[in-house]
Formats: sequence, structure tokens, C-alpha cells
Amino acid sequence: MSDNLSSVAILHDRFPQIGGGEKFAIEAARTLDAPIYTMYVYPGTEIPNDVRVIPIKQEKYARGPSKHLLAWKNEGSNPFETLSVAMDMTDAHPDLTEYDVILGSAPLSKHYVPTVDQTIIHYPHSPPRWLYDLYRDRMASFDYPGIRFALKAYAKWWRALDKEANDYVDTFIANSELIRDRIRRYYQRDAEVVYPPVTGDWRNESDEGYFVTWSRLAPEKRMPLLAEAFTELNERLIVAGDGADREQLERIARGHDNIEVRGFVEDIESLVACSTAVVYAPVQEDFGLVGAEALMAGKPLLGVNEGFTKYQVEEGVTGELFEPTVESIRKAVRSFDSEEYDEKTIQNHAEQYSYESFQSGLRNTVERTAGENERCR
Repeated sequence: MSDNLSSVAILHDRFPQIGGGEKFAIEAARTLDAPIYTMYVYPGTEIPNDVRVIPIKQEKYARGPSKHLLAWKNEGSNPFETLSVAMDMTDAHPDLTEYDVILGSAPLSKHYVPTVDQTIIHYPHSPPRWLYDLYRDRMASFDYPGIRFALKAYAKWWRALDKEANDYVDTFIANSELIRDRIRRYYQRDAEVVYPPVTGDWRNESDEGYFVTWSRLAPEKRMPLLAEAFTELNERLIVAGDGADREQLERIARGHDNIEVRGFVEDIESLVACSTAVVYAPVQEDFGLVGAEALMAGKPLLGVNEGFTKYQVEEGVTGELFEPTVESIRKAVRSFDSEEYDEKTIQNHAEQYSYESFQSGLRNTVERTAGENERCR
């Protein structure tokens, strides 16, 4: 950071594991030379040695009787834990008042109530989707009218809390143009776009004749849809990752030698380096680290025509698009010819996701926002 900023802190919701949001907080801390304050670090979560993470209420969330009620479950959708974290964020940690700039990472961090002279920059990853763009889908999944009415009332109340917290934010940062559009639509605020950094040794070594996909095996990643498509293809598919859909994937793969479910793969870069292409079909992906990593490796991306994934694919240049149906995926794979794609061209398109671009974009936004606020006081 430049000398005109005396202190910056990262405020992240919680560390239940090292997922995409946690990786962003860690890289932001490295870029800004800042500590990370978070409500708690779930036991067993490994924090890098070069990053300082300060749990605010570890005892409440990760130990003792309250742990059973507030335990992180269902990828952060425990309503008791979510509400509790949001309320605890209002005063958070007393040391936070000593920082000039607070970079809030993930949705609940913006509930922190700043001092008069603090600058608040918020990187939400997305407005809470269950309150906005996925609201109807989530409500439709509950069959009982009484329960649905109660959940609608709960969502309406939460929506008011969510929008109230926007008053504390000086500048929003979006992780993609898609999220910038959501922030404009639901918050009536503009946002800077700073792509999250792609880290790792992504490379292109060979083509050993298999398609690969990887992610958390959660329903919104649609891994069973990809596996189903490959049951009638003469191409190999390797699925890496673990999660709720693994059992379903293994059932689909049973009896199909061309589909392999490997579970968690530590060296995913080497698996991708020898693949033919990457195939990816998430539901309305906010950014899509998998897609960005595929392009950084110089591998064509066969991606679903929705969310930010469709913006990562330039047809015939970085990959091909398909609709989220079995037949559309099969058609895309059958017509795909890896000889038509150039590794260097794909990697040139991926430069916007480089670590250097992330560092420059984040530093410039933080320094500019803090400088503008200082001049207004």
C-alpha cells in the first residue's frame, strides 16, 4: 500500500473452510498487507502461515454448547448462525475502530457499523441470492403454504436488513460484470469490477484424451447433468471434487467406464494440464473460478450459456457454449475439435484474471476511495 493509507483491515464473515470467499480474503490480506478479522475459524480449517487471521468470537461459534445450534451447516444457510453472525458484525472487534479502511469480504461483513472517519469498501461476491435472483426458486421448493408464508416474511425482513447495511458502504467492488449488474439492480449502487485472482500452476502439457470438470459437488454445480450427458458419449469424463452430489454421481458412473469420479484431487493443475478440455455447467455462476483456471491453463472451456460462464467463453476462440440440457451438452462435445484451438490465444484472454491484475485493481480502488473520502472530510 502507498504511504497515504495508515492502516487497512479485512473483515470476512467466517472461515468454515478454505473456499472461494476465503481464498479471496487471504489474497486481499496479502495484497494490502492487512490482517483478517473473522467471526470464527471452524476447527480443522488450515490458515496459511503468512496471513494473520483474528477470530472475533471463536468460543461462541466453534466451542461449547452454542456450537451445536450455530454450527456452520449447508454452506452457510443455517438461519440461526447467519443472523447471529450479522448481529455480531455490528460491533465486531474493538480493534477494528483503529483502522482507516475496512475491506468487507462476503455479504455479512457489511453489517459492521463504522466510525465517522472510516472508509468502508465492500466486496460481497454477490448480493444474497436467496433474497434476490434465486428467491422464487427457493420459495417454490417449500410445499407447505404455512411454512412458505413464514419464510417469505423472514426473507422480507432480511431484505430490509441487507439494504440498510448498504448505508455504511462507501464503495462496492464486484467480482464480475454480472455481479456489478446485480448490485446496480438490487442496491441501486454502482460498483468497481475487480476479478478475484487465479492462483496455482495452471499449464498445458498434453492432450491425453479426456474431458475434466471439478468443483464442490453441490447441486448448483450440476455435476450429475454432465455425467448423465457422458453416459452416451464415446469420450472420457473425469470429475474431481467432493460434496453432497458425490453419491448420485457414482450411481450414474456405475457401468460406464468412460466416467470417473475421483473425489478431492490435491494436484488439480496436473489433471487439467493433460486434459483435452474443461466442461463446466454451474447454475448462474457469479464469477466462475473453474472457468478462469481452465483458460489460464490454455485449455478450451465448454461452458453453460448462463451466468458469468457465458462471458468467459468466446465461441471458437476460448471454447464452446451449451444449454443446461443433456442433449445440448452431448452436441457440444461431439462437435468439439481441440485442433481448432490455440493455447496461447486462450491464455492471452485469461490475462484479465491474473494475480497481477487483481493486485493492481484492488490497490487502486482502495487507495482512490480512501483518498476521496479524506478530501471530503
